[in-house]
Amino acid sequence: MQYAPRVNETCRMTNNARQFVPISGPPVSRWFGFFSEFRRDSLGFLLRCHAYGDVVKIPMGRIAGLLLRNPDPAMYLLNHPADVRHVLVANQDNYTKAPVPPVESRIFGQGVLHAEGAVHHRQRRLFLPFFHGDHVHSYGELIAQKSAVLADGWQKGITIDIGQEMTQLTLSIIWRLLFGQDSGPEAVDVTQTITTGQHLIKKQYDSLCARLLPLWIPTADHREFSHGHRRMNSMILQLIQDRRAQSQHAHDVLSLLLAATDVDGQPLGDDYIRDELMTFLLAGHETTASALTWTWLLLSRSPTVRARLADELAAVVGDRLPTAADIPRLRYTRMIWDETLRLYPPAWLLHTRVSRSDDTLPSGARLPSGARVFLSPWSLQRDPRWFPDPDRFDPDRFSEDAARQRPAFCYIPFGGGARRCLGESFAEMEGLLIMATVASRVRLSAIDAKPILPEPLMTLRPGIPVQMRVEPACSPERYPTET
Repeated sequence: MQYAPRVNETCRMTNNARQFVPISGPPVSRWFGFFSEFRRDSLGFLLRCHAYGDVVKIPMGRIAGLLLRNPDPAMYLLNHPADVRHVLVANQDNYTKAPVPPVESRIFGQGVLHAEGAVHHRQRRLFLPFFHGDHVHSYGELIAQKSAVLADGWQKGITIDIGQEMTQLTLSIIWRLLFGQDSGPEAVDVTQTITTGQHLIKKQYDSLCARLLPLWIPTADHREFSHGHRRMNSMILQLIQDRRAQSQHAHDVLSLLLAATDVDGQPLGDDYIRDELMTFLLAGHETTASALTWTWLLLSRSPTVRARLADELAAVVGDRLPTAADIPRLRYTRMIWDETLRLYPPAWLLHTRVSRSDDTLPSGARLPSGARVFLSPWSLQRDPRWFPDPDRFDPDRFSEDAARQRPAFCYIPFGGGARRCLGESFAEMEGLLIMATVASRVRLSAIDAKPILPEPLMTLRPGIPVQMRVEPACSPERYPTET
């Protein structure tokens, strides 16, 4: 569909005179708004909205208006970094998180992902030391060892589903950090429940009818999700109760939560601890596994980049396992990681914000009270103003000189402001050490040369399994003339 900009008027005061700033928006269904097209092609829809400027008004339709008791319900997509910074940092107190779909609420409960205000601040202070600084570096040996065991177990010449392999690896790592023990057969239930939940969450975001349908109505999707969620819930509660019965606590997140107290000085309840553990379990491995899957696919199709990576790993790591201390010298490895997150940010769409009162953005657009604000790393990070030829894989975009020339908040794979991802430092270290360990041992080559499109669920997964052939690593690797 070719869009012709449609102009609505907002205003701002400049030099004591009223000046109108246009807000354009795509043509949508009068009754169903943008939902139908967004459901068919969420990622393409967001990119097509670039044609309408820095602030895009996306009507939700008359049916949504009746349900929300709002005559003109709309989403406002922000495409300029200055406006994004305003909402996430400069005027963040004016914006709250919109209610999430029932399935997402059921999964994460009142964990740090969904908490607001003082509760959220208190939760972040509790977990911050565990996921930052020297504490994070102490996990480096675990990450490298598990990655080496995985890569050394692949027979040369076999074909693997790299997404599945990365999911199992990152799940085993986060399981050890949360519970102080290795994962077992329950890992299969976790991955299956996550996949089911992701599809159902996406369906509820895309359709008001699906969101309003109670989970107790026994549709096939609801039954499958509820069964898996009950199993995960029981499993985590059992781990909590078993640990309470022990006289000694391990050095893990569960022990941290059991030792913590609430605002009244009372121990945290099992349900609260369960919410936090579920949040870290799901968010702490799925996002990294997705990013690594895209990384291996991009490297497979970019031999020059892969050759430069091999040279860096040979110079910095050699024949030993990489450590957290190596990370500052793995500059090109980090550039590959950053460029992958630019092209395929696992959190492709941040939680919708709702304005408490009228607000004028730096771009001059005025948002009304109750405006629903869309913030999309996918959209920002594929804007040609900040990233020329945005679909091209080019790690050199993240050289120090190139990065300094871009505005802040045009690259936000981990969000920003007070709600910036708590596990960012850990995810970065985990991704870099897994890349360095695996790439030092094997070369992964995609079986199919056809494009693999992303599937925008709660995280940005490849739309089909990524099959890769395991080949011996060659170091140094010759630079080819073409990528």
